[in-house]
Amino acid sequence: MFVTISCLNDYMPIMQGRVAKLNVSLNTYNKIDQSNLGVNDNDSHSNEMSDREEDEDMDVPENVEEIIEMLLSGLRDMDTVVRWSAAKGIGRINLHLTSSLSEEVLSSVLELFSPGEGDGSWHGGCLALAELARRGLLLPASLPKVVPVIVKALHYDVRRGPHSVGSHVRDAAAYVCWAFGRAYYHTDMRSILEEFAPHLLTVACYDREVNCRRAAAAAFQENVGRQGNYPHGIDIVNTADYFSLSSRVNSYLHVAVSIAQYEGYLFPFVDDLLDRKICHWDKSLRELAAEALSFLVKYDPQYFASTVMEKLIPCTLSSDLCMRHGATLATGELVLALQQCNFALPADKQKSLAGVVPAIEKARLYRGKGGEIMRAAVSRFIECISTSKVVLSEKIKRSLFDTLNENLRHPNSQIQNAAVKGLKHFICAYLHASDNKGTSDVTAKYLSMLTDPNVAVRRGSALAIGVLPYELLASQWRNVLLKLCGCCIIEENPEDRDAEARVNAVKGLTLVCETLINGREDTATSFVEDDFSLFILLKNEVMMSLFKALDDYSVDNRGDVGSWVREAALDGLEKCTYMLCKIDKSVCLAGRSDGNEIEPIAHPLTDSMLKNNQELPLFDENLATNLVGGICKQAVEKMDKLREAAANVLYKILYNQMIYIPYIPFRQKLEEIIPKEADAQWAVPAYSYPRFVQLLQFGCYSRDVLSGLVISIGGLQDSLKRVSLLALLEYLEGVESEDPNMRTSRVYMLSVDMLWVLQQYKKCDRVIVPTLKTVEILFSKKIFFNMEAHTSIFCAAVLDSLAFELKGSKDFSKLYAGIAILGYVASGLEPINMRAFSQLLNFLGHRYPKIRKASAEHLYLVLLQNGNLVAEDRIDKALEIISETCWDGDMDLAKHQRLKLYEVVGLEAGLLGNNSDGTSRKTDSKKPTDLDENASYSSLVESSGF
Repeated sequence: MFVTISCLNDYMPIMQGRVAKLNVSLNTYNKIDQSNLGVNDNDSHSNEMSDREEDEDMDVPENVEEIIEMLLSGLRDMDTVVRWSAAKGIGRINLHLTSSLSEEVLSSVLELFSPGEGDGSWHGGCLALAELARRGLLLPASLPKVVPVIVKALHYDVRRGPHSVGSHVRDAAAYVCWAFGRAYYHTDMRSILEEFAPHLLTVACYDREVNCRRAAAAAFQENVGRQGNYPHGIDIVNTADYFSLSSRVNSYLHVAVSIAQYEGYLFPFVDDLLDRKICHWDKSLRELAAEALSFLVKYDPQYFASTVMEKLIPCTLSSDLCMRHGATLATGELVLALQQCNFALPADKQKSLAGVVPAIEKARLYRGKGGEIMRAAVSRFIECISTSKVVLSEKIKRSLFDTLNENLRHPNSQIQNAAVKGLKHFICAYLHASDNKGTSDVTAKYLSMLTDPNVAVRRGSALAIGVLPYELLASQWRNVLLKLCGCCIIEENPEDRDAEARVNAVKGLTLVCETLINGREDTATSFVEDDFSLFILLKNEVMMSLFKALDDYSVDNRGDVGSWVREAALDGLEKCTYMLCKIDKSVCLAGRSDGNEIEPIAHPLTDSMLKNNQELPLFDENLATNLVGGICKQAVEKMDKLREAAANVLYKILYNQMIYIPYIPFRQKLEEIIPKEADAQWAVPAYSYPRFVQLLQFGCYSRDVLSGLVISIGGLQDSLKRVSLLALLEYLEGVESEDPNMRTSRVYMLSVDMLWVLQQYKKCDRVIVPTLKTVEILFSKKIFFNMEAHTSIFCAAVLDSLAFELKGSKDFSKLYAGIAILGYVASGLEPINMRAFSQLLNFLGHRYPKIRKASAEHLYLVLLQNGNLVAEDRIDKALEIISETCWDGDMDLAKHQRLKLYEVVGLEAGLLGNNSDGTSRKTDSKKPTDLDENASYSSLVESSGF
């Protein structure tokens, strides 16, 4: 552009006189427009004619046309900066051109908006028009030609493969509208104000891109402020502001609905949703558009039931996937919205709706590309017509029921969830009150699917059972609960294990319990013996199954998939706790009542409990302790999401407003740890660990908390390890000086709980390895060496665990941690140190070279720190053997040097029946070849600590 302007400098003296005349002409025109009073139209027309004759007499240099051609071609350039510069250049040159040549330039710019041009041309054309309008070079007489083009540009969106282009064009078109509002007087814009307003607001509410929504709203605001006379302009500007349009969901479902109440905007909004949005390439936008369309129904139900429905139903069979998906969703949402507006659909419309799904299946639209999203859309459609209770024939009912069952078997979780939602409403609307014989075995059918070899079938059936109504569950509730409890536990066959199936089983079990408890309350006026059987089963089987699910730490190639089960179990435990406490409360009230109708309730309850050797309350102190302990364990483990979920569940249990949860030990301390504040950041380790680690001082919670805490301290994540360890050390050292024995007491309790963890999780490397790492870290901090007599007991128990855990182990992390612990114990008090020293010496013959080398390093340090282990005259010899031997070299040489070391330190080597790794000597004789630590990829991975 700058080159072009510089070329014009040579011709400026020639054009100055002509420009002066043109400026006089433009000024005269502007004065005529501003006055609007006392001006003779004939005189102004004659002045314009004379100005045009003078313009025609002007000679325009030949190079100007070439320069304009260059600028017009620059409007088509691929780079935005070039198009923007070209538009600026056209605006500046047009300022010095004759009116006839300016009209030619405008015509050339408008040619950029032809259908054959690309998005770059449309964008450049919009920028050029905005520059012309902003500089006052686009005369009002040309607006009728420009406005239709700008309206098309406001909705410009061209599909390109899996996406579309055009957001920059729409943004530039909004800029043109903004420039119009600043450039013209109201008398000039009067004819196009009503045409622009609906299109600008449509873009402001329904555009996919936030910058386009905000640009259109800014253009509308500019026109309202400068032009005025917009219908309800101020109210709309206040509604569609910069911040309210930042969220697409808020723009579709709230801003647009608020604007649609004003006259003149409803039908343009509906047309835009039908023509452009329900067939959009973006799946999420089609779903949002269908929902937005239903939000507008309340303003004119008759129009939607007739005109809009007639447009949508044929589109459900469209060859275009986007169109039929959006139309199916929109049709279902409209039916639901009409029902909520109490609008009764005519019989012919209901018949058309009933035939939508069979027609889709007949056309085989589930197959090929897009079949999955059509299945989800059909499930949502069935849910909507079931909620609205559209009249269906028996044949169509069976067909829709089969469709939902087929979608339940689909491996896609989104399709399964949509089918479950549809099934819930479909059964209540059509099968619940039906006398069809096929509906009596619905529950049995889903129960049999729980053991299907296909994991997708098991996932869907568990969710389906959870949404069955009380009437279908009441006859066989015991079988349903027991089967779901069995599905919550990890499968014995590794090939059958599926985390998603267990997650759905936990969710289904919780939903079934809620349905049964609520159904008994609604249908029965008094408690019967069968009710107490349900309550006892809820306590003994359901709660225990959920506690087992809370201990699901399954891992596959996706990572810790058991965390999904644990998260679902946390939610289930919370809801079942409320149920048990609610039952206890109702039984207690029944026993205290003096009424004749309720008093007999207490007697069957007591008799039934005595027969089953049970006693009230259902939710007792033992159950409360296990519940809080299990939740706190999850609140100190390594996953941020799960820690936050556990803390939130505990918060709800402590501060529930509907029902009080009794029998929680040390409730006051728990309420101090979990304060009643809204801004708690439980996912932040520095916030949560210092609080929950305080529970280590309570014996009923300490073991659960420690078994989760060691996972964080001994884990691989350095930041989490640092924060959790710091919290534990501050807990051990942060005791006030009033009672000097308190710190020793806390360390003692920690040592006892640590031994419990080592015994409880034997050979469970998930817990044992981080526990050993934690013990190693605490030994390095000299934590357990000041417990007087208990120190030896603790160290002896740790050595027993090490002997059991390290025997035959191939886990490098476990071996390294165990060797380090042996080194710390060997450097400690007698007589336990000699035992640790002998075990450490035994590792010099380990089959892994790195383990032999690590053992030698620790032995060397032990001998330097504790000279009492070896005679004073032999310690130098021992240190010489350890330092000069290549322990990570030949294994036979290492074993020979180990025998020498045994002789030097005075230990007997002949009593050793096995090698240090747990393999027998016969095995070594059969396989004399040394095992290289890098012989396999798994060894390499293990040596890295994974």
